[in-house]
Amino acid sequence: MAPKEKQVEVDGFSIRYWEAGQGRPVVTLDSTGWRQTALHDALATSYQVVSLELPGTGDSPANTTSQSMKDLAATAAKAVSAITSEKITLIGTSFGASVALWQTFAAPEQTEALILVSPLVIGPETAPAADSQEAHRSMFAHPENAGKYTPVSQEVFAKEQALADRLGYGVHDAQAESQMGDIHCPTLAVFGAKDRLVSPESARVYREKIPNCNIAIVYDAGHCIIGERPEALINSVTDYAEHWETFIVGHSTTLINP
Repeated sequence: MAPKEKQVEVDGFSIRYWEAGQGRPVVTLDSTGWRQTALHDALATSYQVVSLELPGTGDSPANTTSQSMKDLAATAAKAVSAITSEKITLIGTSFGASVALWQTFAAPEQTEALILVSPLVIGPETAPAADSQEAHRSMFAHPENAGKYTPVSQEVFAKEQALADRLGYGVHDAQAESQMGDIHCPTLAVFGAKDRLVSPESARVYREKIPNCNIAIVYDAGHCIIGERPEALINSVTDYAEHWETFIVGHSTTLINP
């Protein structure tokens, strides 16, 4: 069944979201162009999946209101509260992972499990891309995989880059790192083994600083794991979403091979 497009009014924003499936709520904060993937389809077979279009991303108007990642995350938390009163599994990817981290700081009672895919909070390795095409290529370990997908338009890229720059995304977030110890829900951080955008130290930092953090490293994948190793990402995320209770003492690192 195709996701249903809906809308919620929060903090002066009209926030679009897509909803599919039934069950425990899973909220995803995704990069533009990746809000309806095989991962969402897989999750929707068991859960109520809500994919938010964060203000200032995708086809939404430019966001000149949010002045920090904390501000945007607070808005996202209010949107989630307006959509469901249940505790959620929160999944953030790339930019969305930074928002998800801050959302968990802002509303810890809202999130029962946190999944961060390709988070760039810890010492990103590269300068911002010059244009949409360069940004798109940088997300893949293999150029032939980049060619399978369409980059976002230059207009959307410029709008999102302006927001990211103002919020401090793409530079080391020392404040977020200092607060990681405050996250007590079960957490999974997933990294591509060939991600050129993320510091090699990231996985270690997440594991050491978040008390109940498990790490999955996906072999032969770049920053866009869903675009290069979709089955591996789907297996990791759906398994954790279903069994996170059993990971409470796990605190392990997994290397996912082909």
